[in-house]
Amino acid sequence: MKFDYRPDIDGLRAIAVIAVILFHFGVPGFAGGFVGVDVFFVISGYLITRLLVAEGNDLSLVEFYSRRMRRILPAMLVMIGLSLVAGWFLLLPGDYASLGRSAAFSAAGLGNYYFLWNTGYFDREATLLPLLHLWSLGVEEQFYLVWPALLIVIGRLSRDRQSTAVAAICLVALISFSIALHLVAVDPKQAFYLPFSRAWELALGGLLIFVPPIGRRSASKAFGLVGVCLIAASVFLLSASQPFPDLSALVPVTGAVLLIWPRSQAIRAAVLSSWPLRFTGKISYSLYLWHWPILVFFRHYAGVANLTALEATILIAAAWLMAYLSWRFVEDPARRLRALPLRTVVVGATVVSIVSVSGQAIFHSDGIVSRIPKEAEAMRSLDVMWDWPCPQTVVVPELGGSFCAFGAPWDKARSHAVLWGDSHAEHLAPLFDAVGQQENTAFFLYHACPAAFGEGVHRDFPEQPNYRESCASSRKAAVDMLKQRRDLDFVVLSSAWTSLTGTKVVADDGRQEDKALLLRDGLLSLVNEITTPERRIGIIGQVPGPGVDLTSCAAMRESRILRRCSTDLDSERILRVWSPMVTALGSLTEQNGVFFVDPLKGMCPNRQCATYINGEFIYRDGSHMRRNLKPETDDALARVMGLYQAFAAANQTRAFAVNALQPRTTHISN
Repeated sequence: MKFDYRPDIDGLRAIAVIAVILFHFGVPGFAGGFVGVDVFFVISGYLITRLLVAEGNDLSLVEFYSRRMRRILPAMLVMIGLSLVAGWFLLLPGDYASLGRSAAFSAAGLGNYYFLWNTGYFDREATLLPLLHLWSLGVEEQFYLVWPALLIVIGRLSRDRQSTAVAAICLVALISFSIALHLVAVDPKQAFYLPFSRAWELALGGLLIFVPPIGRRSASKAFGLVGVCLIAASVFLLSASQPFPDLSALVPVTGAVLLIWPRSQAIRAAVLSSWPLRFTGKISYSLYLWHWPILVFFRHYAGVANLTALEATILIAAAWLMAYLSWRFVEDPARRLRALPLRTVVVGATVVSIVSVSGQAIFHSDGIVSRIPKEAEAMRSLDVMWDWPCPQTVVVPELGGSFCAFGAPWDKARSHAVLWGDSHAEHLAPLFDAVGQQENTAFFLYHACPAAFGEGVHRDFPEQPNYRESCASSRKAAVDMLKQRRDLDFVVLSSAWTSLTGTKVVADDGRQEDKALLLRDGLLSLVNEITTPERRIGIIGQVPGPGVDLTSCAAMRESRILRRCSTDLDSERILRVWSPMVTALGSLTEQNGVFFVDPLKGMCPNRQCATYINGEFIYRDGSHMRRNLKPETDDALARVMGLYQAFAAANQTRAFAVNALQPRTTHISN
């Protein structure tokens, strides 16, 4: 079976890669541009299946993998290699170690698994991972390992090869789509990265090999128009915030299917076959490879999340130039190379091994810490900046486990407390350790959902489908524990309150009013449940955060890392955005036993928020403080935030309340 070159598919490639680039560069109106990857999957499924069917009984797996290696590896490995070189000059050791590990996985065709396992809440933001885009190549490469074997088995076991192949492909697509829908409901992250939930897109492309071509021009135009509209609707209407690939993924995939559907030779898709789109399609692979690391390395260099229009234009032009050079001098020559298939496979595997070993070496050397001076080592990685050895542990039977405790020794402390919250409670632990030692108060950390959620108010969190139930469960456990443990004199609540107002916070009855007020109501409900005459409840406002990672800018002052950025915060924005939540939380002090600490008062004097305390840069990332600050800095920061004053006053108030509850004795004398 012989297949002719289809220029319209190169045009479709161009549309797909342009959509992805505009999405990645944050161009308004292209929030769904990520579906360009799904279009690529359909194209790949079609072309690979077409190649395999054309080979028929003469199919050689060695020849097939030789072609795939010449097509994929040279341009990708050059890009990875140059990214490792750029990382030497632009990345801190922690980020460089991560780049090395991701390079090792991606070179071996396992990039999707690396990013599945390493894009959690406390990992580096996805927008700062230079090789993140290689997850899609991992999916394709894993598909290439299985797909030829499936078609070979069908060809050898079935007489009616075509019918059996169609049935098998339909079955694969159905099973894969079912897996996708299931994973989207229970674990959207796996649904996005795993090949099992993406195979249906490639399979539908492969199915097109067995459908009859469109023979009528009117039908071809209708299919093409509908296909373009479906892809355009996906690009303009979908959003990266929603789980994917769910049912909505059918829209761009169907659009790609309709555009790829074979036509008779007399019919050509004129627009898709035009020279600009056709040429862009030819370099689309290299363009996809280069646009993302260029964008990410600039973000590291400039210390910004959002680009100006001029910056975006220059970077896109640079990506286009690099793509052309890659296609002209690497990709196209490698594809035209005539070498023995087995030799190509051996050489390809050898180069992959070299790149993987190099990446692993960078990882195991912790990103080559020797590149930076000793003064910057405390900020060399996210893990190091979050590291804080827990001073002690305490068993809380009512919560069914042991918890990190700090402050005064638990068994000897005058007062006992629980610090309840999310990671924004965790980053306060070193400060409360200092405060507790002075105030003779012992704390234990209850790391759970924000205390405002779980009863009456919840957060819709698509990335964690069971989030609502988990919050309700953790809240109930804590409330039951506090009702039993009258010895807990303080309950301190801390979370990313202001950040939560940017998420979907709703009341259980469906109300979606002012989110700051909803959070206040959730906390008020909790306060009413856990208040006792002798217990004080503290609420800590969210620490002002820069919103972007400024750590590497701070480390730059002590190192040779290239940067064009500053460590100053946009204080006016912080004060403006934080104000509604500060007002809402402050209103809770009217309730009995509640005290509120607003970090903004001390950390933003004269409307200028501090980033250095005691000579140390205090931030770990865009919202969290470092936990590996010097003890004297923790002490100074606790004083600046007003924690010492608040607890001294709360202790006095509590002592007065306890004394008032003591029974009075009447002395009678003669």
